[in-house]
Amino acid sequence: MGKVTSFTILYDRAVDNNIPTYSCGEWVSGRIIVELNAEIEVKALKIHAKGQAYVHWTERHRSGSNSNTTRHYTQQIRYFKHKYLLIGVDGSEQLTVLPPGRHEYPFSLVLPHSPPLPATFKGPHGNVSYWMTAKLHRPWKLRIKVKEMFTVLDQIDINVPSLLSPQSASEEKTICCCCCASGPISLSAKIERKGYTSGESIRIFAEIENNSSRKLVPKAAIYKTQIFHAEGKKKTVTELVTKIEGEPVLAGKSENWNGMELKIPAVPPTLMNCSIIQMEYSLMIYLDVPSSFNLDVKLPIVIGTIPLHPVNNQATNYNTQYGMNYNTFNNFSGTLPEGPDAGKPGFLFTNENPGFQTPGMKNFQE
Repeated sequence: MGKVTSFTILYDRAVDNNIPTYSCGEWVSGRIIVELNAEIEVKALKIHAKGQAYVHWTERHRSGSNSNTTRHYTQQIRYFKHKYLLIGVDGSEQLTVLPPGRHEYPFSLVLPHSPPLPATFKGPHGNVSYWMTAKLHRPWKLRIKVKEMFTVLDQIDINVPSLLSPQSASEEKTICCCCCASGPISLSAKIERKGYTSGESIRIFAEIENNSSRKLVPKAAIYKTQIFHAEGKKKTVTELVTKIEGEPVLAGKSENWNGMELKIPAVPPTLMNCSIIQMEYSLMIYLDVPSSFNLDVKLPIVIGTIPLHPVNNQATNYNTQYGMNYNTFNNFSGTLPEGPDAGKPGFLFTNENPGFQTPGMKNFQE
């Protein structure tokens, strides 16, 4: 970089170079740091904050007798795009001289609270991403640019009536072999609620009737389904998360599961509030039938981030999920602004910020 020895974005919440995590309505604050070994002239120092969902995949289509074409499917949604000038005046050629040394420019961004932002997500055909970009413009030189991601967490509370209701389903079928039908098999399953958090166990209650001549093996599995939407089409990816297997049910016998437990491993929460990407979970209870199609029932579940309150169930000691500590977020003590702009999404700057280097900042539009 020559005279610019370091140009970085440092989030206040970042610890050990990890990507910091925030929730809707919270502050994203930090500093842009410029370190110089000699005096430089600056036209502008800009900061951008962006959040978006992006989907893309390709498909091969036959276009003639012997040729194929590749079709791209792309969709994008922008949730916010905020910009600010920390040095300079939009449309002006005025220069600012920065002496050698370390220069810090604090920033504070309020994330939109409503409509709620979808959580950060990365899948095989799309993502939901949030980041800050800083750009240093100098006369007659290439601009210097730095980009740093941050994570948005959607706080999903499972203590709501829709997620506390029991879920149940049942199915029955007759197995045919060589034009002869054996007796029917049936499966009924129920779980206590729809909402869970990682680390909990789902208690499964099931009734299995085997009036066929075959041995059945009852199983239960959690599946994660990702659905990507673009240009009126969709791409679906289903992945097994975890499964268990019960004792075989012999011909003419029945079996009950009275609270068979299936533990939920550390997985991302259900993705909410995104119209072009869905990530959903389901519990499938099924009977493995030799030489025939399985009999199964499917129960949708929601993986949340806020566990059951003691009034709803025995409290779950659940402070961390895939490496993130939620107590840290809940204890955030940033002071919110007052007046007509209180809670309004976007950057907030004041001349009283410690370490502020330039006496005035101008909002601008590109």
